[in-house]
Amino acid sequence: MNTAFALMAVHGQALLPLEDVGAQYLGISDKEARRRAGLNTLPFPTMRLMDSQKAPLFVRLEDLARYIDDLAETARSTWERSAV
Repeated sequence: MNTAFALMAVHGQALLPLEDVGAQYLGISDKEARRRAGLNTLPFPTMRLMDSQKAPLFVRLEDLARYIDDLAETARSTWERSAV
């Protein structure tokens, strides 16, 4: 199954709040997720729908799916190299 489709089935929306992504997929607090977004050190881009520092941050579902797929491919390659 395609990761983006699976995420869409779970979340039902194309833009995911950063606070949810941070907690559910990265295991970090909302405060830490916002800090990393400000430093541009998250593994995917974030965006605001309004030009305001008070506007919530979002992650595009496609960007999260690509990140998950990249991690899975790296894990698969590592596993295949180490398999006897």
